[in-house]
Amino acid sequence: MVFAINMILLTADQCMLFLINLMVARNAGPAAFGDFTVAVNSLFLIGTIVTMGLDSIVAHYIPKYYVKKKHDEIHSLILSIKNFLQPIYLTLFIGGFLLSLAIIALSYALEHLRLYEMSHLVTLFLWGAVVLSIYNIYMQLFRAVGYMRTAIFLNMLQTLFYFLFTLFTYFYFYDVLFHNNAQYFAHIMLISFILSYVLIGFAFILVHQKTQLNLRITLDKLRKNDIAWKKKISGYTIQNLDKYAFTVTPLLITEWLGKDEYIVGLFSAVASIIALGFTTLSPINILIKPEISAAFAHGKEFLLRTLFKYVGICLGIACIVALTLGIFSERILLLFKSDFIEVLPFVYIALINLFCYSISMPLTLVIQYSREGSKIGAQFTLYILLVQIIASLILISWLDLLGTMICYVGINIIYVIAASIIAYRVYQREPFGHHE
Repeated sequence: MVFAINMILLTADQCMLFLINLMVARNAGPAAFGDFTVAVNSLFLIGTIVTMGLDSIVAHYIPKYYVKKKHDEIHSLILSIKNFLQPIYLTLFIGGFLLSLAIIALSYALEHLRLYEMSHLVTLFLWGAVVLSIYNIYMQLFRAVGYMRTAIFLNMLQTLFYFLFTLFTYFYFYDVLFHNNAQYFAHIMLISFILSYVLIGFAFILVHQKTQLNLRITLDKLRKNDIAWKKKISGYTIQNLDKYAFTVTPLLITEWLGKDEYIVGLFSAVASIIALGFTTLSPINILIKPEISAAFAHGKEFLLRTLFKYVGICLGIACIVALTLGIFSERILLLFKSDFIEVLPFVYIALINLFCYSISMPLTLVIQYSREGSKIGAQFTLYILLVQIIASLILISWLDLLGTMICYVGINIIYVIAASIIAYRVYQREPFGHHE
């Protein structure tokens, strides 16, 4: 019952995100919607890099400590990560401010530099990346130690703030200050997006201060635990980039090599509809991360039962969702705008991605939370990204939207095959009796 309620709440949260995309697409048109999608995904990419895999490190260690009741180790790891991040994030905040000032000063000397566009984007991307990073780490922490419902409500609150800020920004701020100038559309939409994360970031800190998570740990214990998790930073940083191989890589390369900005908007519409299908699957990914990580501490057979249970659940849901989207895709595209209806055949083909994700998602978590998960996952991610980048450079420059769709669907098929092979090898070789 708890799992079902959490899943319903997360699905509602994802549906709100879809409504935001729908509103932007209807009012902005394909070209501006494409720019907005590229800007948001670029910010997520930078935020993932700035996080340095620390959200995955939290998800790797803490559920195992939680099962074994090693509460001192949990608090030690939290404080160790906090001490590691503080100087880095302060540097990024100050650096973003100083870099913006430098660009402003330079723009007065060199007239061809566009003052607002450059300084504003630099500030937004650097500061926004830090905010997203803090959000991701806190979210994984709350999920790992049994505060799943708290994390879900805060996540929904962030989406609600984003929705309200988007309404205010688009229908008032955009008109009054920028006179509906499409040149600044992506800029001002990013403001509302980042501001919603800033407010929830403060909420995370308040919750953290009011709970049993806020304990003191000796310096000796901090030094003892520092070395182990820091070895996994590079591996998890690379591994967390794997999600950008599926949609973001072809999206960015289409923006770069595409012959028409209109194509980016069309592909964004397809990706948004498929993302609507993911709204019923991605909550499972969020909910089962702690369980699969903890399953390694329970033993080999327990992990296998857990894996098969969730693969079966995901496949069943994927069948229902794919059938539903297949029936209503045409109407959904018309809700976006009549210009988007030409991509309907591509939407039908892209439904394959739902089945691929339903299988690969639990398998990927098994790979990620294994003893050598940071190394294995990093190598896997590098191969997938390399294949996708090469394929996108060739096919998109040659076939435009068709090439983008081939890359979008093809990489999912390759991914699920490779993940199945790697997860099987992990299961066979993992030392379950000595896992941490």
